[in-house]
Amino acid sequence: MMTIRKKLLIIFSIGLVLTIIGLTTGILWFMIYSSILNTQLSLTPTSTSYKLWEITPIPMYLKIYMFNLTNYEDFISNNESKTKPNFVEMGPYVFREVDYKVEQKWHDNDTITYQRKRVWHFDKSLSKGDLNDKVTNINPVTASVGYALRHKKPILRDIVDRIMKSLGQQLIITKSVNELLFEGYEDTMLKIAQKTNFTEIPFTKFAWFYGRNGSASYDGTFNMLTGRSNLLDVGIVKEWNFNNRVSYYPGECGEIRGTNGDLWPPLPDNKTVSFFVPDICTSMSVTYDNTTIHEGLIGAKYISDDTTFDNGSIVPSRSCYCEGECVPSGALNISLCKWGAPAFISLPHFYLADPSYRENINGMKPSKEKHELSISIEPKTGVPLNVHAQLQLNLLMQPDHEMSMFKNIKKTFIPMLWFTQEAYLTSNYAHIIKFIIILESLGSITCYGIACIGILIISTGIFLYIKHGLGEEENQVLLSNKSNENDDIGTVNE
Repeated sequence: MMTIRKKLLIIFSIGLVLTIIGLTTGILWFMIYSSILNTQLSLTPTSTSYKLWEITPIPMYLKIYMFNLTNYEDFISNNESKTKPNFVEMGPYVFREVDYKVEQKWHDNDTITYQRKRVWHFDKSLSKGDLNDKVTNINPVTASVGYALRHKKPILRDIVDRIMKSLGQQLIITKSVNELLFEGYEDTMLKIAQKTNFTEIPFTKFAWFYGRNGSASYDGTFNMLTGRSNLLDVGIVKEWNFNNRVSYYPGECGEIRGTNGDLWPPLPDNKTVSFFVPDICTSMSVTYDNTTIHEGLIGAKYISDDTTFDNGSIVPSRSCYCEGECVPSGALNISLCKWGAPAFISLPHFYLADPSYRENINGMKPSKEKHELSISIEPKTGVPLNVHAQLQLNLLMQPDHEMSMFKNIKKTFIPMLWFTQEAYLTSNYAHIIKFIIILESLGSITCYGIACIGILIISTGIFLYIKHGLGEEENQVLLSNKSNENDDIGTVNE
């Protein structure tokens, strides 16, 4: 039968072990938590981040708005009054998007090389219009030929102008939404321009997204840090198409900076964040605005501002974007990135752009609520909560007295379309992120709670020990008193 002494020893041992374990893990919990966080948020084949990154697990949509030119006759006519071209927005035409990261190659220097395949499915139920809708606007092929010849000798421009007229080439075209976006349309001048190197467009047909739906190579090849050694590096793009800079922009404007936009490192107090956009062959930066709440998670919201497409007038270091075809602040020249086409990127409806962009056209209604680019990121984990990444594509039209098609045109930035890529973290994944966040305090509380239980057990053992000790003393006193009484009785009898 176990004695009281042995029982107390077991109680003290259990209490001591729990106290030591609780205090030790409580003190070391921050290191343990950091290790768990790094394991789940760095990019490895078994991490939580990888599941969110490899194949898009959350609903993502590409919404495209087309601009319809309603008074093109007046725009190209020899009218001295020069009526401003009027544009009416059509859409949105909504496509469900799924991104796949393919051709993955893991490297020993904590990077991964991969390609991104985007697949779009038209969702008529969410769209305002049909892919068969007709849109009238500038012919990008004609505009590209004129832009490529702008610095050539007058005689060459005159010859090309005669060839285009003989072919029936038009400056204004009317095509379906599907033809302009994905299906493409044939253009005789495109074939001639390709053979004579007047354009670098590599496709037999023209469409803004021609050959892109389901293509793994279109966006190029990325090399990205996995964050395995340093979590603050996760998602940072190191190289694009096997180079750490692009040749389309000089100086630091050609440097590849920021994440790929899908994966972000923890952002505890960043004032700005950058991300590389292969569509425009450069990086973009957005500025911290405020905090937002999505599915119970608090996020840091970063938005576009007047420095997003600054030409160096606000941020001097961005003056390298103003070399070549320098334009007022608010639009970015991406012509070299887009095969020599006169393409310029801005925010939708020239939001935050220099007023001159809207002076020569009608129909622009810039709105902060609708046209602001915004990204909300949970700062402790770097998980995007909601994304509204939107850009507008414009073509620069300029007068050319040697080419009849451009003779009567005033220098104008023609809006062609604008698109927004939207994604929202679902409640299921939000619960996972919430657990990862509360694990830091939950683990610490649990560890110190175990230590408190251990201390309580030790205290109970001490109480029982003291009580047991006092009980023995009382028994000894009682026995001693009885012995004295017996001695006294014996004396009396004598």
